[in-house]
Amino acid sequence: MNDYYDKLTRLLHWIMAVIIIYATLAGYIMHLVIESHPHLFDFLSVLNMSLATVGFFLFFIRIIWKFNRPDIHKPTPESTIQKVASKIVHVFLYAFMAIVFISGFLMLKNDYMLFWLISIPNPISDPEINDMFFIVHRVSCAGLTLLVLLHACAALHHHYVRKNNVLYRMIGPTLYS
Repeated sequence: MNDYYDKLTRLLHWIMAVIIIYATLAGYIMHLVIESHPHLFDFLSVLNMSLATVGFFLFFIRIIWKFNRPDIHKPTPESTIQKVASKIVHVFLYAFMAIVFISGFLMLKNDYMLFWLISIPNPISDPEINDMFFIVHRVSCAGLTLLVLLHACAALHHHYVRKNNVLYRMIGPTLYS
């Protein structure tokens, strides 16, 4: 049994982290530049939707793999409260990721181009429903951002304060040394 997560778990974790961080930053930047820089808005929008599409499929792979991946050896025992808190935060992270991905797709009023190559049709063409999903998307993005910050702070706390190698387990043996 390894002291760190397997390569697929680590790869999926960090790809999802990059997609979520990019999409969060791009989403807020897009609101700032929509009027003043429409070409930048269009670029960020297509990239955001394209990465979210990839992230949506990776999300399902990650969920399936979560229940099938090899167990790891945790060198320091966790208290029951830590285990429960960790599980609750992860459940909410996954729930908010799903809501963000689904609402982001359903809020679209027009088709979009996947990486400027393939047109993806929007499934709902009722502007009122699209607007409702836009609100759900914005609220769930804010919730996901808070949970990601909590997750990152907890990882840093465990690594630097408790010194229990939590980052080592997610980075792996080759990058940590």
